[in-house]
Amino acid sequence: MKKPNEVFIPGALPGSTYVTRVMNSGFTYEQRLEQALSVSGYLTLISGPSKIGKTVLCEKVIGLDNIVEISGSDMLDQSAMWTQIGMKAGMPYTGTTKNGRQINEYIEETFYLTKESVLDYFREHDLVLLMDDFHYASIDMQIFMAQQFKDAIRKGLRIVIASLPHRVDDTIRTNPDLQGRISIIDMQAWSREELEQIPEKGFGELDMKVTDDIIRILAEESIASPQLMQLICLNICILAKNKGTIEINESLVRRAFQFSTLNLDYDKVVKVIRQGKSSRGQKRSVYQTEDFGDLDLYGLILEAIALDPPFASISFNDLYARIVKLIADGNEPSVISVRNYLKNMQDILDSSDRSYEVLEWKDNNLYILESLFLFYLRWGRGDDHAG
Repeated sequence: MKKPNEVFIPGALPGSTYVTRVMNSGFTYEQRLEQALSVSGYLTLISGPSKIGKTVLCEKVIGLDNIVEISGSDMLDQSAMWTQIGMKAGMPYTGTTKNGRQINEYIEETFYLTKESVLDYFREHDLVLLMDDFHYASIDMQIFMAQQFKDAIRKGLRIVIASLPHRVDDTIRTNPDLQGRISIIDMQAWSREELEQIPEKGFGELDMKVTDDIIRILAEESIASPQLMQLICLNICILAKNKGTIEINESLVRRAFQFSTLNLDYDKVVKVIRQGKSSRGQKRSVYQTEDFGDLDLYGLILEAIALDPPFASISFNDLYARIVKLIADGNEPSVISVRNYLKNMQDILDSSDRSYEVLEWKDNNLYILESLFLFYLRWGRGDDHAG
């Protein structure tokens, strides 16, 4: 029998718990990616929320031996772009060659990585370039890469760009250099039924007993993230082994939720949001809550985000209703105040480094960019969330 960490694999390509998803068209995402990669001269764009399985899909279809993955955050220098890609593929930065027809009669030549040598290497070794987290690159770098990729795909390089939705439109979807040369795959959020297949397959293979109600709870708390589901299920197995049981009950599951947050380092993000923007000497309004004591609007927004049920995105009206629900004395904040605090919160996150890109307030909606952050808000702060 396999070990739990061979069945539930949060950070890499799973085997027995891999789920093949069907698109609205009736074809699978695997079939769609295979089709996109087979069309010469096209760039493939995969857009979808964080931790939805974009990279795993590529690894499944392309194969681990044929994929060269590089992050947009690594692309800082335009002049070094192809050098970085080549070295990531295993090419030497520099070397020498010896040319000559007779022994002891040769000319030693030094070579360096060039764009053309990188393209040749990828074609010869049947490699595919995966540019993951494309949105992490600066706008100028994104535009430069788009220009370079136009020529590269024309010369046979197969490229897949993975990014968050509504973060890549300007530089890829509407880029005039790439018009008519893009295969777009918009990955939809996982449904509850799709997520439920992971524990059904995995616990079944491990001969562990789990009810439909428990599987439903797991799917809800995974917040449309297969990676989070894999993590939770693995930790359930670890705790179950420690207790010497194969039966999974709600108490064990809730303990596993808390256990799963131990490696999630979002305390600094919470503190920065709670601290908020400088009030310039003006005292912030404070609101009384039943469960968390007195909170200002930054604290209320955080606790409203953490309420049941978890969400991937929420409208302002629904978020405001959650905030009002938390207040015990009927002293409701104005709509304008809440909007201003949300804008300030976004400004704070935008001014911080990329590890703070967990939420996005945009177009009258609040988006969860990082499902692990929401999971941490719900399960990683103990009983006293405001403490």
